[in-house]
Order: sequence, then structure tokens, then C-alpha cells
Amino acid sequence: MDSGVVLIVLGVVFVIAAIVAFGVEPHWSSRDGRRFIARAARFERDGNPSWVEVRGSVDHGSILITARRRRHSHLDGTYHLARTGESSRRTTVAFLRGEQDVLLRLPRQSRALGAMTATSDNDATTSD
Repeated sequence: MDSGVVLIVLGVVFVIAAIVAFGVEPHWSSRDGRRFIARAARFERDGNPSWVEVRGSVDHGSILITARRRRHSHLDGTYHLARTGESSRRTTVAFLRGEQDVLLRLPRQSRALGAMTATSDNDATTSD
């Protein structure tokens, strides 16, 4: 009888852990915010975006994105930050322009988002 209760409790804990694990947004950024891991999708006016995990780096106003899987290599490229907008209470979506338009989803408190906006602000002030 006791082993049955233990199995049920372990099963409930496993299900709760799985729900939490799949609900967590994958994100990492370096201390200076110049390197990061986030989710990105090709911008399409009609339809829902298909979010995939990408690695990125910020360098002098350019944002280099590399998909973690070969089948998503269509997202690879160099982009510039066009604008940002809030998508939910925890995330911000950055609209990136390059050979194609890409959406980048980051947590609002991300250091990478701060590095992107700081370099785009510096580029705007130096071009004036």
C-alpha cells in the first residue's frame, strides 16, 4: 500500500516538473549582453510564427544570428534592430531587419536586449 502512494506522489511530481520544464523560455545571455541564446522566427504577415532556438551576438550595432539546428539555417544572417515591442508580461519581441525580417523573443530583463538597444542608440546618434 505504501509503495502505491509513493508511486502516485512521484508520478504527480514528474508531471508537474515536465509542465514547468516545457513552459520555461530558453534564454541565456553573457554578462555584457553581447552573446545570447533566445527564440527567433521569420516574420510573416499572415500566420503564426514558428519559434526556434538560436544563438546570437551583438557587435557594433549588428546582430549575428545562428540557428542551433541545420534545418533552421534560413534564419542565419546579420541583422539590425528596427524596433522592439512587448508581447506578454514577461517577454519583449525585437523586430530585426536584414536579408529577411526576423522576430527575436527575449525576456524583458535580458542583458542582450539592453546591449542591442544601446548599440542601436549609439548608431543613431553618430549618424546625425
